[in-house]
Amino acid sequence: MFDRIAPRYDRLNTLFSLDRDRGWRKRAAAAARLEPGQTAVDLCTGTGKLAHELLPRVQPGGQVIGVDFSLAMLEVARAREPAVRFLQGDVAALPLPDAVAHAVTIAFGYRNLVDRAAGLREMHRILKPGGRVVILEFTPPRSGRLLAAYRLYLERVMPAVAGSLRRSDGEAYRYLAESVQAFPASAQVSAQLEAAGFSRVESHPLTFGIAGVHAAIRP
Repeated sequence: MFDRIAPRYDRLNTLFSLDRDRGWRKRAAAAARLEPGQTAVDLCTGTGKLAHELLPRVQPGGQVIGVDFSLAMLEVARAREPAVRFLQGDVAALPLPDAVAHAVTIAFGYRNLVDRAAGLREMHRILKPGGRVVILEFTPPRSGRLLAAYRLYLERVMPAVAGSLRRSDGEAYRYLAESVQAFPASAQVSAQLEAAGFSRVESHPLTFGIAGVHAAIRP
């Protein structure tokens, strides 16, 4: 699915988020608290947009590594940001050594992990002690009225607009809508981070709670 929508992924996401996704990624990059000379690993990097935001924060002398399972997404990412090292890989079995990263980020990919506990264990493994994990993800709004409007937008508007451009895109965005609605609330994400051994867990809602940044430290 992600290979199929890779050429249009960025354009559709910007459209559906009303261009909010750009600001959300900047917030996630800031939450990583990177410094020049450090190493950041961006998981489910997709077309490399968050990796692109991280790169100037580790320069000069640092590096950003982007990991994704979709070769088509990685092709787009490499064209966008040749200074980032992009690797094909599975978040549950990362092709990276222990304690390699000062920060690990994942934007709009955590909800798609088949085994989130395994993914968090791998994030913990590749982080240096004191390193930060940052998860940027859609979250269900708490307000009843906003939640109803949000569901309508996810279930009807997004797939219809995507499908009007290409039928297969409509199917993909129906899946994305379902995955967003099935995603746990912020408190559950915080509990998952703590269960994986992270400490000082933070959760910050964005844009009326339709997205959130979750951050924590590897002790």
